Amino acid sequence: MPAKRSLSLALAMLLVAAIPARATGFPEIHVVDTIRPGTQSSYALWSVGRLGDYLYFSADDGTHGSELWRTNGATTELVHEINTNGSGGANGSSPWLFTQLNDWIYFSANDGTHGNELWRTNGTTTTLVMDIGAAYSIFDNSNPYYLTALGDWLYFSADDGVLGTELWRTNGTDTEPVLDIYEGSYGSQPSRLIAFGAWIYFSASDGTSGYELWRTNGSTTERVLDINPTIDGAGSSDPAYFAPFGDWLYFQANDGTSGYELWRTNGSTTERVFDINQTNAGSGGSFPNSFTALGSWLYFSADDGTSGWEPWRTNGSTTERVQDINVGGIGSYPAVFTRFGDWIYFQANNGSSGGELWRTNGSTTELVEDINTANSGADSSSPTYFKPLGDWLYFKAYDGTSNKLMRMNNETVIESATIPGTNVGLYCMCSSTVSVLNNKLFFLMISNEIGFEFAYLEEPTAGLPSTDRDGSLWGTTLVLLTAVTAAAGLTVRKREVKRAQ
Repeated sequence: MPAKRSLSLALAMLLVAAIPARATGFPEIHVVDTIRPGTQSSYALWSVGRLGDYLYFSADDGTHGSELWRTNGATTELVHEINTNGSGGANGSSPWLFTQLNDWIYFSANDGTHGNELWRTNGTTTTLVMDIGAAYSIFDNSNPYYLTALGDWLYFSADDGVLGTELWRTNGTDTEPVLDIYEGSYGSQPSRLIAFGAWIYFSASDGTSGYELWRTNGSTTERVLDINPTIDGAGSSDPAYFAPFGDWLYFQANDGTSGYELWRTNGSTTERVFDINQTNAGSGGSFPNSFTALGSWLYFSADDGTSGWEPWRTNGSTTERVQDINVGGIGSYPAVFTRFGDWIYFQANNGSSGGELWRTNGSTTELVEDINTANSGADSSSPTYFKPLGDWLYFKAYDGTSNKLMRMNNETVIESATIPGTNVGLYCMCSSTVSVLNNKLFFLMISNEIGFEFAYLEEPTAGLPSTDRDGSLWGTTLVLLTAVTAAAGLTVRKREVKRAQ
């Protein structure tokens, strides 16, 4: 064999060896009981945020109280004991609301001296950003909340004891109020902050217009529109459930006439998208929520007053009900919308199968599987905590026997795993029951053996190229392999994936 052809074949074999294998079978579950070993609980990960290759969270080791910890799965360690007051510091600082800004993660914590204030850590250094509520003589709490990053600044609500609860910001060096929107000790009570474009949008009251839509870029802070001008202009539209979609920010609001309906703004134009529920206006409305984007449509749950709660969608021009899943006006109560592949997955009840796993792509809406078949299939599996990772959509569901950690791929193949322990549960009163770090899935659990702790698994397909997408790293590897083997006088055929028309 010519030397050139032998070299080409060697390169081709190296490329083949470099293509990662896709493992099969449910990944091994690693239960972590190192923070507070034994049956007592550390209550780890009830509030969690990511910085670099670690998840930061609060946990109680039984000695320091609820303090600042971090984990990457392999290593779980105490970052800093913030509150050293009390017997052995057992009171704890109860850190939470973790939000990343540049190389730091910010959070609220109580060191036992300054009250609930804004802190930050980079994993090595942990410091108080500012004692904002120093003006308070007794309850020294500024209670920072709604931490939201925009550019090099972190925006949040806080009460300094003088302005009341107003909008603040920090870059780690400078911490300052953005604007005293509502003069007086009560404050404008800014809430539901979200970054959209070059602005932070939020709900606030200036004391005259009620709770309306505002925005700031740090230099300019302005009311976007008095959506609800009723009650001599003091009516509140209570904007909520903000969802960026294309060039618009969609949300729920009440104009005082149509009730809580679907609205949107681009900062210049603020408009009602559609009056979905025209039978229950005023204090009613369709209450759109759970906004999730798929392609050129924004999907959500709403009640039109006739069909009950069902899945809807809008592209800004057309707003339509996707399907009446539970016919008869009761509604299917769709919830926890999550995009995975070319579908939106959610929990819904068609009236006969109970609350089960459904999906829609706008054209087809279907029951994926009746997971809990007890009581002639009428019982619910109540799937929730959806989290896409690699080739799989992970979620929790009840199969009629116990709560299981399950996963489903794009072919709707569902697998389940039994978490080690007795009387195992997957839940908590928190917003971060399931978290993803690189290729690992972390989740909260409770069992008789370890109490309330956490576990994780490693998803081998996370970060690997898809095998059925042109232009993917996998496809590029095959193209290179084709070129190299062609130079060697061989032929490699790349199989095209046929899609349904």
